[in-house]
Amino acid sequence: MLNFTPTGTDLIIGLAAFLLGWYVIGLHLSRRRGGALVRQIRDSIQSFGGAATIRWIGRSAFRIEVDALAPPLSRLGVSLLMEPRETFLLWAFGRLSGRRDWLKVSVTLSGGVKGAFEVYHPRRRGGTDSAHEVRSLGWGVEPFPGRAELLCAAPGPDGRALAQEVMGVLRDLEIWGVRVRNKEPQLTVSLPLSVTETRVPLPIFPLLAHLAQLILAGGFVRS
Repeated sequence: MLNFTPTGTDLIIGLAAFLLGWYVIGLHLSRRRGGALVRQIRDSIQSFGGAATIRWIGRSAFRIEVDALAPPLSRLGVSLLMEPRETFLLWAFGRLSGRRDWLKVSVTLSGGVKGAFEVYHPRRRGGTDSAHEVRSLGWGVEPFPGRAELLCAAPGPDGRALAQEVMGVLRDLEIWGVRVRNKEPQLTVSLPLSVTETRVPLPIFPLLAHLAQLILAGGFVRS
């Protein structure tokens, strides 16, 4: 019986082969996932009408923009950043950090906004940027009631009340961030997109018109 003891060189060669194999398989999965997401999002936004354009940003991200929408929406931007499936170490670190494919929906509204706030998950994508911005604005930060993983920042009680109303509409979704401002895009929603989420339209999109009406009114609007 042969008694084989791997050397350091053998381990390095084995690791290199593993990483190369992972890259090839991961690249294939990324391309397939990207194509599926483009179709899913495209089909989800068809009901809005308007003129849509898509732009790929590298191999793992794309952005879709839709102009000339009917009120209460004016313009829609959808960004998708996928997990780095082709790079094992980045993928593994991201998974350990709770990262997944990241969907960011930006909405320009057809009127003026009557409030401002930021709701964000401090340990998810976009959370660091949100924390820096609210700190620079001098807004008070407090845990969001009923969702312990989220923080809420606003310039005053009106903004916090509006955040409660908006998050009530989004209560059935896992949310990483919601931003409302008085400048374009007035509404931004950030959320993870699971590989098991195959519904069309994606649940966030049918809610956008109601969210827009709610934000433009500065408070409660009946469905």
